[in-house]
Amino acid sequence: MKNPFRSIRIFTSETITELKKATWPSLSELRESTFVVLIAIAIMGLFVAVADFSIANVVNLFTSWMR
Repeated sequence: MKNPFRSIRIFTSETITELKKATWPSLSELRESTFVVLIAIAIMGLFVAVADFSIANVVNLFTSWMR
């Protein structure tokens, strides 16, 4: 039977090795990316809110015609 602790140790050491190879963003790049993501979330939230409001009103209009 394979030792699970050995597998965990190998996985951890390989993960640390790969993380050291990674290129990490600078603080200014991180701020810019965060700003872009926040703006994108706001735009998508506005779009979803408008779409939801519109679809709800259309459904209410059609159901009022069926009465």
